[in-house]
Amino acid sequence: MAARAWFEKIADTLEQRAAVKIAAGEAIVCASGISPSGTIHLGNLREVMTVHLVAEELRSRGHQVEHIHSWDDFDRLRKIPAGVDESFSEHLGRPLAEVPDPWGEHASWAERHIAEFERCLARLGVTARFVRQSQAYPSGIYRESIQQAMAERGRIFDILAEHQAAERHDLPVEERRRAYYPFRVYCRSCRRDDTEITAYEPATATVTYRCACGEERSFSLDDEVPGKLVWKVDWPMRWQFEGVDFEPGGEDHSSPGGSFTVGKRIVREVFGGEPPFYVGYAFVGVSGASKISSSAGTEATPGTALDIIEPCILRWLYMRRNVGQSFTIDFGPEMLRLYDEWDAFRARAAAAGPDDANAKILARCLATSGGPVDGSAAGAGGGAADSDAAGSPVACTPLPVSFRLLSSAADLTQGNRDQMLRIVAEHLDSPPPPDELARQVEPRLTCAANWTERFVPDAERTRVNEGFDRAVWESLSDDQRAGARLLAERLDAAWTLDGLTALVYGVPKLLRDLPLDHRPAKGDPRAEELKAAQRDFFSALYRLLVGSETGPRLPTLLLSIGRERVRELLVPPAG
Repeated sequence: MAARAWFEKIADTLEQRAAVKIAAGEAIVCASGISPSGTIHLGNLREVMTVHLVAEELRSRGHQVEHIHSWDDFDRLRKIPAGVDESFSEHLGRPLAEVPDPWGEHASWAERHIAEFERCLARLGVTARFVRQSQAYPSGIYRESIQQAMAERGRIFDILAEHQAAERHDLPVEERRRAYYPFRVYCRSCRRDDTEITAYEPATATVTYRCACGEERSFSLDDEVPGKLVWKVDWPMRWQFEGVDFEPGGEDHSSPGGSFTVGKRIVREVFGGEPPFYVGYAFVGVSGASKISSSAGTEATPGTALDIIEPCILRWLYMRRNVGQSFTIDFGPEMLRLYDEWDAFRARAAAAGPDDANAKILARCLATSGGPVDGSAAGAGGGAADSDAAGSPVACTPLPVSFRLLSSAADLTQGNRDQMLRIVAEHLDSPPPPDELARQVEPRLTCAANWTERFVPDAERTRVNEGFDRAVWESLSDDQRAGARLLAERLDAAWTLDGLTALVYGVPKLLRDLPLDHRPAKGDPRAEELKAAQRDFFSALYRLLVGSETGPRLPTLLLSIGRERVRELLVPPAG
């Protein structure tokens, strides 16, 4: 039996757990949630992608599925955002949806992050029913659940206390129990949650509170809901309210005594519901960083990733690793390897049968059940969907030209698109017309230009020599000069990436009267001599072309420079 992907296994479990719902024709509910308290990073994206991929698998089996994504924008602002003046502290304790955007570009601090993330989800083909808690709570839809939690506040306290260390508190447990309420009020006067509930009357649902600002007031939960349940009560309340069947969580929620452990008891003992099927997802790192943080600010965002990674490939990254396995996305040199791996995987999977595990994963990378989306969300540069996935909302480059070639071309041309396309056309045996070629190499062309501009250090940029370097030529050995002449003579016949690869490795063989495709037998004493000759030849080429001992892969470099200019740089001018 073919290996099964992690999301297929979760779907198997959900089919069993939700059998009654399925038989009744009801939707299986899958939930995710994020607090837009700061930059929403690639670690947060794992929660949404985990739910999305499981939901897609269930839909492919003919089930009705609803993906609910909660925006916890009714949470309090806990700390001043990175790079923002200390005067912003006046907003600490206020709902994220009511905190102004420090730069005045969005309606609120929460909206700044929500808008960007939802744009990225659209590009990834992820659809969901988005619920903003800043609207849900005040609307009163949770009113009965809140009143139930207030009535059972003693039971909730006891559950929480079982998982807390007594030495963390100064007051005796009974005193804390009498004062405990699972609801935080936002003061009507200052809109902060620096409040303390002093009394609750269950018969009228009347809450009395006082605030650090001096406000003292009473209100009835039957009339208004100016606050929210604390997190460890809010989460299980929504499981019951929404009928959630599946929801993942990060490692902090998965630990013994963490939110999920406590929530399982609260949903059963307080709200009379059942906890969803739960999986803990592992950390996603970026460029070797040990921790990425929303509040501290980070470049490790889905938007940054989609500027340099095709949407289909970013989906693949979250798909190919088990949900409990951490992984790192390297924005540096490993980006070249990532594209090589994807191209190899895509070719392998496309050649496999439809029931092959890789073929199924490829299909999930290229298409979703969401249907076509606005072309503006299709990807960087307005790229088209893959030709093998007609109608797919997930952008994937139809003509997967080597990312190494494109990034090298971007480097050498300073991102000039016309020049980059010229280099691509020279690489192809039968290039389409320029306009069609530009369409077929997007969004990869733009991704390569962005990556080269933003993530290749200046010290590593390639600068082609302005003209033939006579001094370098005179310093070369006779063998190196002969190799440069032979390479220049054979450029036309070998002017493809594969052809030039064979040629640059083969020239030292030809100079030793060996065939171009000669492979030394195991144990051949001439093998090391040939490797040394190849290294010397490569060094000579780099010095003639870019004035250094090393550089980009030579076949890619040659294509990027262009054959006529390569000849000018490799051999002395006639006469």
